[in-house]
Amino acid sequence: MLKFIFCLVLLIPSLANAQVNTDSVSAGTDSVKINQLKEVVVTATQTEKNPMQVPLPVSQISGQEIRNRGLVRLNEILAEQTGLAVLPDAHGQGVQMQGFSPDYTMIMIDGLPLIGRTTGILELSRITTNNVDKIEIVKGPVSSLYGSEAMAGVINIITATPQPGVSGSFSSRYGTNNTADLSLSAGYGNEKLTASGFVNRYSSSGYSLQPQSGSPTVSPFYGYTLSGKMAYKLGRNTDLNLSIRNYNNNQTDRYLVDSRQVSGDGSEKDFNLSPSVIHRFSEKLTGTLRLYRSTYRTQSALNYTDDHTLYDESYFNQDFNRAEIQGDYKLNRTLRLTSGVGGQYEQVEATRYDQKESFTSGYLYAQADWYPLKKLNVIAGGRYDAHSVYKSQFSPKLAASYSLFSNKFVILASAGKGYKAPDFRQLYLDFTNAVVGYTVFGYEQVKPGIARLQQDGQIQTILVDPASLNKLNAESSTAYNFGYRYSPFKNLMWTVNAFRNNISDLIDSEPIAIKTNGQSVYSYSNIYKVYTRGIETEVNYRFFKNWAAAGGFQYLEAYDESVVDKIRQKQVFGTDPQTREAVRVTMSDYGGLLNRSKYMANVRLTYQENKYGLTASLRAIYRGRYGFSDADGNGIVNRDDEYVKGYTLFNASVSKLLFKKRLCAQLTAENLFDYKAPLTISNLPGRLLYAGISYHFSKNNVNN
Repeated sequence: MLKFIFCLVLLIPSLANAQVNTDSVSAGTDSVKINQLKEVVVTATQTEKNPMQVPLPVSQISGQEIRNRGLVRLNEILAEQTGLAVLPDAHGQGVQMQGFSPDYTMIMIDGLPLIGRTTGILELSRITTNNVDKIEIVKGPVSSLYGSEAMAGVINIITATPQPGVSGSFSSRYGTNNTADLSLSAGYGNEKLTASGFVNRYSSSGYSLQPQSGSPTVSPFYGYTLSGKMAYKLGRNTDLNLSIRNYNNNQTDRYLVDSRQVSGDGSEKDFNLSPSVIHRFSEKLTGTLRLYRSTYRTQSALNYTDDHTLYDESYFNQDFNRAEIQGDYKLNRTLRLTSGVGGQYEQVEATRYDQKESFTSGYLYAQADWYPLKKLNVIAGGRYDAHSVYKSQFSPKLAASYSLFSNKFVILASAGKGYKAPDFRQLYLDFTNAVVGYTVFGYEQVKPGIARLQQDGQIQTILVDPASLNKLNAESSTAYNFGYRYSPFKNLMWTVNAFRNNISDLIDSEPIAIKTNGQSVYSYSNIYKVYTRGIETEVNYRFFKNWAAAGGFQYLEAYDESVVDKIRQKQVFGTDPQTREAVRVTMSDYGGLLNRSKYMANVRLTYQENKYGLTASLRAIYRGRYGFSDADGNGIVNRDDEYVKGYTLFNASVSKLLFKKRLCAQLTAENLFDYKAPLTISNLPGRLLYAGISYHFSKNNVNN
């Protein structure tokens, strides 16, 4: 199947190019225009480049497109993108990319990484999109620039910079489940100074997909985001920049534990501060100094409502500090060199850790952006990371693009290595479930933890000698991407990317001892290899001046190599659900890794009439079936009753500009046909209807 799809998408452009008159259509000036050569992308190479020429799988979502769809949180807009799946768990919603779990995608705001991952997921709804200029998505490992957590790719949310003069805006959206989103922004800019401020309040009454359980699926909450940016030109060659962001969320929890009601409050706080200096030493050489501090705090206290005794109390505190110097040197018109060096200090203190733990690391990276030929762009680079806990990592990358047919057809190819460091949980966790009785130790806690349990008489059998456990290493991947961008005329853009990721040293938990209560003691180790491969394609087309259509598709295979080997050796068996007899599992039965859909697709249709300020959009998002459980106990997905069935969601929005296009009224619907799967999909609360209004003003005649 994969070979057939790949051959098909490679053949079509050559046929189409022979038939298309490349001068037949000219683009209009409205916002549904497809090909915008003035746009640049930064995230893929840390330098500004035309998105058509970047030799990596990269895509952009403009702030105007987000506003036209009426979407106000990051999880909402990412769920509609080709090749991305937004996955829920008990701690929030994360994004899956190229078959990688959410742990492996770095989320950044203005090029700075966000911290605060719980079980690997960084809650996407923490991030508002009301102040976003654009979102850049780079697929495939970018560890050669960004280090750990960029093994699957990077999503960079770039916030808006104020235009010259005075500007401001207000927006509000209210709808289902008493969900309210309010934003206020103001900005000022002249030749020397730009400054902006932004405030957002986001709240909801929550919802329950299974009211009979006595527990909400999402508890009531309210949260605030405050952020600001300032840039000042200190002379002709020096820029001073400062960005600050603070997020504070409060939640009220209430649920049943052994038929007793438990309730309490929880809080989540996220703070980011980054000053930077950019100095142009000459026309060829530019230097940048960046400092970054980020803190993340959670706290919760739950009490039984009948007698007010404490049920559970927990906290999690994480600090992240970074200093980095970067240099950019334009050797000539065809070669640009970028290099940097930096250091990081991280620490965490939490209920489940015995003491405050910390990491230190240093890194250096270098990249060459070279045009050996006018039509050929080659980017080569690498990054070296030295860490205080795990062994050093080197992440190289090589990418190239070649333009054909007057730059209307660009071939892309890249190869690189990525890695993900063991997190604090995998290294330092010390947790015993008070109800069930199992215990989990991080690698660094195994020896003292087992010794303590033995001393207390809680160990019945040792399955793995702690002294024999190998040092926990970073997970690593080798990735290959190959594809093209094809724009035969200005109103059409077609992109294709085929990918393969070979991942080794994946970290997973395994039992190392049996306790006297019959429960297990678990720890983490590098135990298996997997690979993901597939192909994705997207087409954008504008027609009849006011109409635009787009569609995307991804085919994905994600397999555990050890399982594949055993299946080929005819060593894997399952149980027939009707006869209960043992049956041999074949490769056609094997569903791959959990929570990966083999097929995903999306289609959208947009109408925009600038004269009357009317915009309407209809989107359909399909996610094919995916493995969810192991009903026959063989450790893999191989039966139809082990899948969540595929489904399609329909989203729509319509907006009207009023009062000289300063005021916008909007209606938005998500999950229009009210699809639900309460037992398997917790982030689908049913149909969501919203009404919103926004106002924008600007005044450009400001004296400098």
